Amino acid sequence: MPVAVPLIAAATTVGGAVLASDATSRAANRAADAQTRANQEAMAQQQAQYQQTRSDLMPYQTAGKQALASQSDLLGLNGVEAQQAAIAAQKGSPLYASLYGNGENTLLANASATGGLRGGNTQNSLANFGRDTLAQVIQGQLSNLSGLSEQGQNAAAQTGQFGAGAANVTSQLLNNSGAAQGNAAYAVGGANSSMINQITGALSGLANNQSVQNFAGKLF
Repeated sequence: MPVAVPLIAAATTVGGAVLASDATSRAANRAADAQTRANQEAMAQQQAQYQQTRSDLMPYQTAGKQALASQSDLLGLNGVEAQQAAIAAQKGSPLYASLYGNGENTLLANASATGGLRGGNTQNSLANFGRDTLAQVIQGQLSNLSGLSEQGQNAAAQTGQFGAGAANVTSQLLNNSGAAQGNAAYAVGGANSSMINQITGALSGLANNQSVQNFAGKLF
């Protein structure tokens, strides 16, 4: 057998192995990079959606915090001075002024009709009515604030749920990217191993070929 034949065959095998390994490596890396880019885009969309939801719910959270602070003031949880200031604010509110003014006019009209306008009973009635009206206004305000603080609590809970969901999705996407890169590395390693085995086999076969050995003997 001519020496050129096994040499050409060995060279063909080596060249083919190198080309196949390179093509496999390139394809695996392209696939992994494409998967990683897709995951990054998905994570960006997930984060954008979370931020939008958080922004939409933020006014309710803010109102809820303010309502909770006002509730605490009226109930005395923030100290006596804060409670006194909160009660004074309610007594100076337009709602209290309207309720008390209407009630006062009614009481005075009744007292005038019965001839007791200047009597002590009228003054006591006005004082009691003022306290009752203030208590009514405070209770109504506490009820309104409770509704707002509950809305804020719900908004905060929803934001937390969306955040946890976004974190879970992001974590899964990162795992997918890692798996894609790992699979690519595995594929590249397999291709390189196959290339080395083919080259080793070709060189071994070439070394064992009698015509090549005779040719090498003549050279050396």
